[in-house]
Parts: sequence; C-alpha cells; structure tokens
Amino acid sequence: MNRKEIKKEARTNIKNKYFRNVIIVFICACFLSSGFNYTTKNILQVETTNKEISEILNNAKITNSEIIDQILEKTEIEKDLDKKYEKKFTNGVLSTFFNEITKSGSLIFGILNGINKLIFEEKVGIGVIIITGNIILLIFTILCLKTLEVGKKRYFLEKRKYLDTKIDKLLYTYKIKRNLHIAYILFIKNIYEILWSLTIIGGIIKHYEYKMIPYILAENPSITKKETFKLSKEMTNNNKWNLFKIDISMLGWSILKTLTINLSGIFYSDIYIEAIYAEIYINLRNKKIEKNKDKFNDKYLDIEEVVEESYPIEKYNIKTREKAKWLELDYNKKYTLETYILFFITFAFIGWCWEVTYHLIGHGVFVNRGTQYGPWLPIYGWGGVLIIALLKRFRDNPFKLFIASFILCGIIEYGTAWYLETFKSLKYWDYTGFFLNIHGRVCLEGLILFGIGGCGFVYILAPLLDDLYKKIKPKIKTILCITLLIIYCIDFAYSSINPNTGDGITEEYIQTK
Repeated sequence: MNRKEIKKEARTNIKNKYFRNVIIVFICACFLSSGFNYTTKNILQVETTNKEISEILNNAKITNSEIIDQILEKTEIEKDLDKKYEKKFTNGVLSTFFNEITKSGSLIFGILNGINKLIFEEKVGIGVIIITGNIILLIFTILCLKTLEVGKKRYFLEKRKYLDTKIDKLLYTYKIKRNLHIAYILFIKNIYEILWSLTIIGGIIKHYEYKMIPYILAENPSITKKETFKLSKEMTNNNKWNLFKIDISMLGWSILKTLTINLSGIFYSDIYIEAIYAEIYINLRNKKIEKNKDKFNDKYLDIEEVVEESYPIEKYNIKTREKAKWLELDYNKKYTLETYILFFITFAFIGWCWEVTYHLIGHGVFVNRGTQYGPWLPIYGWGGVLIIALLKRFRDNPFKLFIASFILCGIIEYGTAWYLETFKSLKYWDYTGFFLNIHGRVCLEGLILFGIGGCGFVYILAPLLDDLYKKIKPKIKTILCITLLIIYCIDFAYSSINPNTGDGITEEYIQTK
C-alpha cells in the first residue's frame, strides 16, 4: 500500500465538484455526530427543583418566621422557573409541541411531552417518557442515520471516476431497497466493536478489521452478514498496521479540526480522509477481486478513465426504488360549471361538519358554526373551489401545490377575518396564543391543515366527487345546482343583515384606534 500515491490521488479527486463534497460531509457531520444526542438534564430540572421546595416546606423544625422566608424563597424560585420556561404560545397543538420542545431542548422528547399533555393529560411519568424517547432515538439512529454512512461511502467511491456524482447518493440504501439489511449488518458491527473494546487491544484490532464493511455494503448491498465480515477480514489482513499509520498521519488534521470547531474538517480534512479511504478500498479490493468476483460485483465502480458523467446505474443490476405513484385518479381533468357549484356546496358542508365536530368534542356543546344558518361554511367552499380552479399549474407537483394552497387559504382566511372584524364588528375565530399567528386571524397550525386539505381536494376528493356527480342525470343535476344556489343565496342575503351569532360561534369585536 503506497500511502503517498493514495494521498496524491485523493487530493486530486476532492478538487472536482468541491462544494458537493462539502455538502456531503456537512450533512453527515450534522446527523452522524452529536446532532441527535440528548441529555435528560433539562426535563428533570423542574421536577428536581419542586422536590427541593417540598423538602424545605416539609421541614417541621423551622420557625414561623423561617416558614415565611422559605415561602418567599419558593415564590422567587418559581418565578425564575416560569421566566425560564415562559410559554409564549398558549393555544393549539403546535403551541404545545413548540413549548415542550423549547423546554426540553429535544425534538423527540418535546413531541413525547406534548403527546403526554394533549392525550394522556400528563399522567405518564417522566421515566417512561425518557425510556421511550431513547428507544425511538436508538431505532431512528440504527435505521436512518447509520445507513447514511454507507451512502457517503458510495458517493466517494463513485466520485473517484464519475465527476458528476450526485448528492442524492447519500440516500443510496433507500433507493435500492436494502436499508433494513444494511442497517442490521451495521448494528451487529457496532455491537461487536463495543464488546471487543472492553479488551482494549482487541478493540483496536477489530476496529481496523471491520473498517471495510461500509465500503463492501456500498458496492454490494445484497451481500450476507457472514460474507461481509469475512471479506473485510481478508481485505485488512496484513494491512491493519498500514491503516493505523494512515490514521496517525492524519492526526494533525484532527487537532486542527478541534481547534477550528470542525470547520477545517467540513471544508477539507473530512473530505480528504473520505477520499483516501475510498482509494484504499479500491486498492485492497483489486488485490482480492480474482477470488471474490461474485462479491465484488460492480465492474463499473473502477474504470480506467475519469469521465464527466455520473455512474451508469441502469447498467448495474441493482433494483432501485420506483417513484411513488399517486392514486389512479385523473386529477388533471377539466370540470364543468355545474361540477364547480356542487364542489362549492360539498366543500362548504365538509367544513361545517369539521367545525361543528371540533367544537362538540372540545366543549361538549353542539353549535351551528359559521356566519350563515345553513349547514355550510362558505370559506371552505371558496377555498376548495379556488384551489382547484386557480392552482392547475401546480397539480403535477404536490409540494408546490401544498405551498400554493397554504398561501391562498391564508389570504382568504385573513381577508375574511379582517372584513368581519372591520365591517361587522364580529370575530368568528381567534388564533391569539397559537404558534406563529398573525393578528389572531391566521396561524401556522391552521394553514398547514388547509395546505394538506387542498392537496386532498385536488388529488383525491375532487376526482372522486366528479365521478360521483357524473352518475347524476344531467337534468336532475341542473335542477339540484339551481335549487342549492337559490337556498344558499337566500341564506347569504339574510345572514348578511342578521349574521349567525351566539355563544360558541362569535364574540363581539371592537376595534382599538
């Protein structure tokens, strides 16, 4: 193993598409190092303080004056805690999750605490939450984070000869549908390393013996666990000392990485090390390829010339994951005027059912929600119809359609609330206290639901309803549309003069100058 030649080749490789290399190591640094580490210190802090307060107040030997002093001290402690964990947002599901995530300092534990409050009314103990959270983190790390390592190895292996290698190679294990198999082998590898590390010397030896396992999986993701460990052992046999010297020669870069808070690693040394080990793998692979052609089965991985193209995945016998298909519904169909009328009434009725049910579950009282007296909420009807009519260009891109629906519904909801407050002096909804609300008229939580609902209308509900409406005879459909429009217009005219108000429906709104 010629270390100088390997390093020279690695330095040449990392210059091509440099910023792609930076992005790859940056993503892996965020996810594979300390990005998801968690300590239970914050979640236990309030509990510990409360126990200390209880111990103080339960001390029977203190005098009356001391009791007063301790009560005052308790009040100050509670004020400090309330200030530290002040809840800026007090209403809504997202507010609960935001407050708990901020308080605990962890996404996973914040979500678990939020579920505990919303569903279990804080009856689940802290210990159960901590155990559950750590189990979720362990599973997530094994199935998702560790397999990124194989994706990273695949990227640098291809990058040696194919200059246009894409960043999506990080998701290599998902695309080829081998994620669980690879995660299992890496998990066993980690268990073996932990057990061998108890012997110290054995841990160092096995560390280098298992060094090639991620690279072997990157080349041949279908290889068995037994063959993977055996092949890595054969490749590193009589080469462990050389691998150790490679790591020692990079010690200066490791020190600089620490001093620069990992910046030198992200922008150079991490890329350099990955390129070096990609060269080492190919070097060791080529020495064993004659006896293991069935295992080193990617003949396109080590070609003679460097090319500008990306790796020809279509030539290699790996079944990649097919792109997800939407339901077999024609969501791009054109709708008639009668269909739009029926859409409006249907969507308005669905919105009315949603609002009435939500209030019934939350307050235990049935109320006729909305500005009108009929079983419909026009804001849902107009929102659904406008999404279908105005956002046609986004139908082939679900993400863009979600964003467009999010924005359009936000404009409709904010404008309607402003009109009702300004000209009718009435509030039919108030998002004050909800996470990321604007003047209490719209909030993030509601707009996310509208965005999801808009996609549901376009891709599923509208095509299904259209097929249903087509089963109605044309004359009956026309009569139905005219009848519903007349009833709606009468209701609209009457409620414009005498809006539907009352407890659980509206509250008076007086503008402040």
